[in-house]
Amino acid sequence: MTAPTARVASAILTLLALTAGCASSPSPSSAPAVSTSAVSTSVASPSVGDEHAAPEPGAAWRPAAALSGERLASVLLPDADLPSGSTAEAPAVASTATALDPNAEAASRQHPECAPVLRAMFERPAESVGRWYVTGNNVLANRTRIDVAGSADGLSRERFEALRAAVTGGGCTGLRLDNGNGGVQLTVEPVPWPGLDVPAVGFRVRTPTGAVASAGGFTRVYLWAAVGDTRVLFLTADDTAHAPALRPELVTPQVRRLLAVTGDGPADPAAPAASAPPAPAGPPAPAASAR
Repeated sequence: MTAPTARVASAILTLLALTAGCASSPSPSSAPAVSTSAVSTSVASPSVGDEHAAPEPGAAWRPAAALSGERLASVLLPDADLPSGSTAEAPAVASTATALDPNAEAASRQHPECAPVLRAMFERPAESVGRWYVTGNNVLANRTRIDVAGSADGLSRERFEALRAAVTGGGCTGLRLDNGNGGVQLTVEPVPWPGLDVPAVGFRVRTPTGAVASAGGFTRVYLWAAVGDTRVLFLTADDTAHAPALRPELVTPQVRRLLAVTGDGPADPAAPAASAPPAPAGPPAPAASAR
């Protein structure tokens, strides 16, 4: 990882924790300044009509056992499949976290209607792996985190439905998280993402503080999509003033690759595990990637 890349990665990780109120990070003013000059070139997510409209419910659920081990890692987009102008930070990082941050867990108990949102944001199953992808200049909104995980307990569909109800049904519109310094307010809004051939829920989380280089707060945009008990989680974030949005040119090929590797989509010649039989439904071996 180059020095500039490392600095930006460190900055975004600090900001994500800080603005979520789930870390004892320094104040936003002490965060390293990160250029946002290229953010305006971001490709907008394919929202239709009112930006606050609920996302489409997505495709029908596809029963499929969770991937694990090397097959789970093979789902992530390889360098050869990246769109023009994109790079990936290596190596893919396995998760060491299996539970929510204590502050997020406490907020889940206080705001049970928002527990599915907090779980999607902060929980990293032991059986998960992720990478950062950069499109264009290495600035915040040009960075996309893709994290793939298998749900060995078979609760993937239940969790998906709970998240969809919380986000699109108005169950969770906001909450306050303790950050050890008076707390921070989170606003939760649905982000439509039509056209995916898998069940998916998109949402963004705004905070009034945490901006790096402009007035206003900080916004994170998430998309949670699943093929049976294997899910892929997308994340991008930047100052709210720069309207961060996930990039279809990364989302679409990543979802197609997930379908191919699980055997539920057209064969992908670039995916070495695509022709292998599905992984058994038994408990996966622990692996581990903290964001």
